[in-house]
Amino acid sequence: MSDLLDPLPDDDQALFDWLNAQAEGTDVENLPAELLDRCVRLAELKHCLQLLNSLAPAPPQPAESPSSFSGQLPRAFGPYDLERELGRGGMGVVYLARHRTLRSQVALKVIRTSEFASPEEVRRFYQEGRAASRLRHPHVVSVHDAGDIEGTPYLVMQYVEGESLAERMRRQRPGIDETVRLLIPIARAVDYLHGQEIVHRDLKPGNILLNRDHTPFVTDFGLVKMFELDGERTVSGALIGTPAYMSPEQAWGKPDSIGASSDVYSLGAILYEMLTGQPPFPEANPLDQILRLRDAEPRPPRAIKPTVPMELQQICLRCLEKKPRDRYASSAQVADDLERYRRGEPIALRPIGYWNGFRRWVRRESPLASHLAGFATMAFIVQIADLFAARQRAPYLPVMTVLLVWTILAVILQKLLLRGAEWVKLVWVAIDAVLFTVAVAYAEGPVESLIVGYSLLIAASSMWYEEYLVVLMTVVSLGAYIALLSLRGAPQPVHYPFIVGGILLVVGGVVTALVRRIRQLLQFQAES
Repeated sequence: MSDLLDPLPDDDQALFDWLNAQAEGTDVENLPAELLDRCVRLAELKHCLQLLNSLAPAPPQPAESPSSFSGQLPRAFGPYDLERELGRGGMGVVYLARHRTLRSQVALKVIRTSEFASPEEVRRFYQEGRAASRLRHPHVVSVHDAGDIEGTPYLVMQYVEGESLAERMRRQRPGIDETVRLLIPIARAVDYLHGQEIVHRDLKPGNILLNRDHTPFVTDFGLVKMFELDGERTVSGALIGTPAYMSPEQAWGKPDSIGASSDVYSLGAILYEMLTGQPPFPEANPLDQILRLRDAEPRPPRAIKPTVPMELQQICLRCLEKKPRDRYASSAQVADDLERYRRGEPIALRPIGYWNGFRRWVRRESPLASHLAGFATMAFIVQIADLFAARQRAPYLPVMTVLLVWTILAVILQKLLLRGAEWVKLVWVAIDAVLFTVAVAYAEGPVESLIVGYSLLIAASSMWYEEYLVVLMTVVSLGAYIALLSLRGAPQPVHYPFIVGGILLVVGGVVTALVRRIRQLLQFQAES
């Protein structure tokens, strides 16, 4: 080869272009005549390159992605024939398949993008197979086989011909009797999983299949936690499950706190949606669902659908308690109470008591509760000041009237907010700043000490976990303070308003940054 290259010129651009084309794999059949005239041995060099290429092994072909199977169905996959796609999730694709020898229909699940799957995803995929392979229950989908074909991990599962509970509810929400009939075997199946030392961690309508006889089956064990795996490799802080149905401990990203009671919560979330037609926290954004799940209480089902029986509401809300110890002790107890309701017997669930009921209300209607607490505090201070005054002070009636109007508006706005009117938040922010300013305007003497209320309003607006609401409250508070100055006159010293304005801007900026940080951290957890 070196003999062939020796006579070739080192400054011929056309020659270099041809050599580059050969190196890049571009086959140039016809050599340019002018190039062949200048390099007489170029034809021998081309022939030599062709011989070397013929001896080189063919490059390996990349494995076909399972996600592209659907466009080529039916097709062979090992001993199975894939007939059609049944569904797909975040990690897997499920196909209806037929064993070529046995002629039996099965559901065959493969990793959605096996060529890009991480070792953790492959581990979790096979963990699903190991967890389900030892389960034998009439309402749990069984796994028959698992393996790897041409680099694609797969699971072979029992095929349930029908639809998922999610599809059933989209088509038509089940009635009360059907809801109870379906939930009893589901709860029994979940209790069986717990008896096998397995926590599902992703119970939701999409993971419950209904056959043609409307018999339910629990499926999809991709996120199971097996009690005996003390060294389970779950990152602390990572969110495990589906936000609309996950338990508060899952939302907090604490894997060590996740147990059988987490599945009890998910059963309650499923029951809630079957009764009302919406999940416990119906926010469209999963991040907002997580925020509400951590701090708020769902509306009672009867507040959405008054026809829901009180007993089913009690069962549902007990499953949805924030603390695991306050829920049903097991899924079997959920099934037992549902069966008692079905037979017309009193349920065994004890009342939660007035204190726990009050705590539920505070979490469920926290904006109204916080406002009422503030109003009560202000009214008490005004009342005490008036009692110790030598005569009734002029601001007493106007301030009390403002507090009364503010209370009535807060109750109305809370009711509208519970009905899903998101614009209420904007109106509420503006009303708070305006009515606070009116109350301060009626105060006697210097009001500089009361101006701290604007900072409190800005801080309180962070309870919505929305940056734009904190910014809005900051702007409205600043405008309201300027209006207050025009009503009462500028205080002394003259630079005081500039200091107050600067403080409000700083407080608004800090609170906005904190809210943004909270949302970013939760987003990071959700994507981990």
